[in-house]
Amino acid sequence: MMKSCVVFYEPLTHWYYLGVCVVYEMISSVLQLVNILYIPKRMFGSWRQVKRVGVCQSTGIQMAESHIRHFHPTPHTSAEMTAPQPSTTKTIKQVIEDLTRKVGAAKSFTQVIDRSSLLKLIPQSPDELPPRRMMDSWDSAIIPLGSEERLREKYVTFMGGVRVGRLLEDLDVFAVWLCYKHISNPRQTADLPSPYSIVTALVDRIDFDQGATLRPDQDIRMSGHVSWTGKTSLETIIKIEQLANGVWQQVTRAVFVMVARDPLNQGSAPVNPLVCETSKEKEIFHAGEVNKLQRKLIDAESLFKIPPNESEKTLVHQLFMGLTNPKERSFAFKSRPDNSVCMKDTKLKNLIICHPEDRNRFKKLFGGFIMRQAYELGWACAYTSSKQRPRVLHIDDILFRSPVEIGSLLYLNSQVVYTEGQHMQISTKASVVDVVTGSTNLTNIFHFTYEVDQPVPATIPETYHEAMMYLDGRRHYQLVRGMRKFYGQGENPADIPI
Repeated sequence: MMKSCVVFYEPLTHWYYLGVCVVYEMISSVLQLVNILYIPKRMFGSWRQVKRVGVCQSTGIQMAESHIRHFHPTPHTSAEMTAPQPSTTKTIKQVIEDLTRKVGAAKSFTQVIDRSSLLKLIPQSPDELPPRRMMDSWDSAIIPLGSEERLREKYVTFMGGVRVGRLLEDLDVFAVWLCYKHISNPRQTADLPSPYSIVTALVDRIDFDQGATLRPDQDIRMSGHVSWTGKTSLETIIKIEQLANGVWQQVTRAVFVMVARDPLNQGSAPVNPLVCETSKEKEIFHAGEVNKLQRKLIDAESLFKIPPNESEKTLVHQLFMGLTNPKERSFAFKSRPDNSVCMKDTKLKNLIICHPEDRNRFKKLFGGFIMRQAYELGWACAYTSSKQRPRVLHIDDILFRSPVEIGSLLYLNSQVVYTEGQHMQISTKASVVDVVTGSTNLTNIFHFTYEVDQPVPATIPETYHEAMMYLDGRRHYQLVRGMRKFYGQGENPADIPI
């Protein structure tokens, strides 16, 4: 039993996880002895009977644990469901209109809609909801840049490309739409709006295909489906393609994690379980379960919870030695290494007044708008620091900590936290400013990986706080580039125990 609990961590956390695994195995053995089959609803959380869970849930955790035990660092990949051919293809504008009708959103900012009467339509548990297939939520939408010139003006960059920030807005809306398509609630009648409030919890990963470019004069297609469900959360996979010589070519792939809330957004709401019908769908669901477990493990090794590992401590000391003169035995800052820049000198900031036109369907600031503003500030940060045109490679771990109210002052702070060769890791944080006290409340965290044509100056931290930002940026960079899967792994694949 014990050998199945191999975990890949530094000594500081190894024994903690080993102990948790031992307890977990003991509980599983006792349950098997009394012939009661249970599976974890959430890892190391509460328990739930298998007979009331969809096919995907009954096998996903076992597959995920096996995947993690035998993991080797590889680039981020996943199976994809074979997409059906829709009879008609909507535009993203039509999706937005359908979504607005589905939730019964107010037509103006001043209009007040009381959604409290919808509370009675929320089920008490997923057991009350029918299982759903991945195909039930599948949909596609077109951004008609090729045929609508006025729309093209909103998406084109001053360099002749497509604004990725605009695509982030569309991706956010489309992810919400897919979740509403997945939900089937027997309590709700056709004449009533959905009692669910679907909100974005996390953008797990957006990877841009190597060498792929977007043209502002060709249609863009988004397609995707719900790929994993928990009790109240859903993962969606969305693919973006562009028409080139009559063929749809993939440009990027995005993974969003959404959360279902009640009509007043005051509590969670259960969602339909997923049923996997094919081996490919089981593989997709398994990847979603692995993603969830990886997020738990990565969070457990956050620099806000445990110190850096030994190799990271050595790296920080090397950076310190590069800023001093060891012969003088002085801790005073002497000079920067050649072709380097201080981290503090890469900062860019912005302050945004949150107006009603940028609200979502529940009168909060639209998450896609925040992503666009953060992305464009991050791009400008990379542009001014490198003095070259940046190309985005990865967007990962965008965390939505709390909603932003209309009327807020949104403060954005972006800076280069790590560089390697031609790559730059940008961290952007969004906070709401209290104008009375002057305090700030962190609402969002963004991580962007950019590439330029020529090597960029090394980013040098000068304080312990900056050193932790440097290590955090390095961790994100190594994760998205496929160099490692968990922070606690060794520096090289050869360091990982088998």
